[in-house]
Amino acid sequence: MTSITTHCFSGAVLVGLLLLGTTATAQTTPVPMPNAMAPKPEFKMLDGQKVYQYVEKMPVYLDGGQEGLQNFIASHVTGGAASGSRSYVSFIIDQTGNVRNPVFGGSSAEEAAAAEPALASAFASIGKFRPGYQNGKPVNVELTMPLVKRVKK
Repeated sequence: MTSITTHCFSGAVLVGLLLLGTTATAQTTPVPMPNAMAPKPEFKMLDGQKVYQYVEKMPVYLDGGQEGLQNFIASHVTGGAASGSRSYVSFIIDQTGNVRNPVFGGSSAEEAAAAEPALASAFASIGKFRPGYQNGKPVNVELTMPLVKRVKK
């Protein structure tokens, strides 16, 4: 009789463990929501290379640094700050120090598409940057600058 009890107890424990193992697996498996969106990539790419937001050595505008860059944007980029609909401009400094992909931020897609030719034209004469560096190598870095409306005195 002891042998049958032990056998039944062992069988019950085995079945219980199997059920717990299946339940634990089911709880850890993510269930997609019907309206869920695919996760966005954590970083942008430019020419197959990662675009950083912050690096060990940030890019430097060779014609006056941060102040020179703000002055250039204030004098060459028109419409953005004055209209009140765009609040900043973003662009990428590539590994060679050139400005790439300038876009207005804080505006609708239609407004941005209409303004892109003028923005590209304004940034065509911006000049060079010292590229950003990460781990001793030049990398692509995205910069975002506010559009400040200058008031003449």
